[in-house]
Amino acid sequence: MTTGNVLKVLIYVYDHYMLADPAEVPERNCMLADLQKRGFSVSEVVHAMEWLSALVGDQRASPGSVDPESDRAGLRIFADGELSRLSADCRAFLMLLDRQHVLLPRQRELVIERALALDVDEVDVEQLKWVVLLVISSQPGQELAFARFESVMSAAGGAVRH
Repeated sequence: MTTGNVLKVLIYVYDHYMLADPAEVPERNCMLADLQKRGFSVSEVVHAMEWLSALVGDQRASPGSVDPESDRAGLRIFADGELSRLSADCRAFLMLLDRQHVLLPRQRELVIERALALDVDEVDVEQLKWVVLLVISSQPGQELAFARFESVMSAAGGAVRH
C-alpha cells in the first residue's frame, strides 16, 4: 500500500470532471492524459479509474430498495479486516451518518467497500468523508442525502465543496 495518492486523483476527478456538465467531460483517454499531465503517475490514475469503475459497477449490481425506510432496520457489525483498516473515528462517523439518515445501509456498505479499496493502510475520517461524497455524488436522486451530509459537515466544522 502507498500513501493515498489514489484518493488525490479521485478528488481531482471529482473537482474537475464530476461537477462538470456531462457534455464537457472528456473521453477516458483524454482524461487519463490530463491526469498524467497534472503529475499523477500511470499506476495512480489506473487505480483511480478502476476504483471509479468498481463504484459504478457496484451500484448497478445492487439496485435500490423499493422502500428506503425499510432499508434502515438492522445492526452493523464490523468484520476484523474492517476494524483493522477503519479507525474508530471512521466507524463513529459512519454511525453518525446512519443516525442522520445520510446513507442507506446499502450505501454505507458501498462506502465501506470503496474506502477499503483505497491505497492506504488505515482509512482516516477525512479520507472517509471524500469517499462518502464520491458515493453520494455518483448516484442520481441523492439531493436530500447530500443536503444532510452538508448539514453534518457544517455541524462538525467541515466544509463540503460542490
